[in-house]
Amino acid sequence: MKASLLALTLFACVSPKEQSIESPFVEDTGSGVAVDTDDETQQDPIDLIDGADLPAGTSPCREPVLGLVTSVIDGDTIKVETGRGIETVRLIGIDTPEVDHSGPDDECFGEESKSFLNDLVYQHKVWLTFDAECDDYYDRTLAYVHVGTDDEDFIQRMMLQGGWASTLVVEPNTSFRTLFQSDQSVAQSANAGLWGECG
Repeated sequence: MKASLLALTLFACVSPKEQSIESPFVEDTGSGVAVDTDDETQQDPIDLIDGADLPAGTSPCREPVLGLVTSVIDGDTIKVETGRGIETVRLIGIDTPEVDHSGPDDECFGEESKSFLNDLVYQHKVWLTFDAECDDYYDRTLAYVHVGTDDEDFIQRMMLQGGWASTLVVEPNTSFRTLFQSDQSVAQSANAGLWGECG
């Protein structure tokens, strides 16, 4: 009896973080929320967003999911830690100039686009929403990326409006084609970003 009480007392003294060591994201259960297990008193405002309130395709292949950006490959591709592990995410609907990872042959405005996206999302939580098709030929996750609920928090739109990217239409993920083309027209009219630099 004394041994049982001692064991119970010792267990009660161990903090919750010492009792269980897990990834900060739980399994993607289809509910659309990868739960952050960090101290709730320091909760990031993005954790309070309901993914269902974010723009997504008309027939999304997957529920919205929250993740942490662990790497920025270039202006249209990032790595995101979700409940499924590290996913390579290709941003739907945009294309940015290529960055030559093995040499000096970057396309015009490639590094600038990558740097802009890096400043927006690297080591930050983002919401991923989806369209009709979730994966491409290269096994990348196809997603729309959001840092909040406002129009200016929709990463693809920010990239297009600032001239950091151009539109890329690939069926069947075309739910925002008209909106994205309008955003690109704003940048073209202003000669912003790559439209002014890369003739």
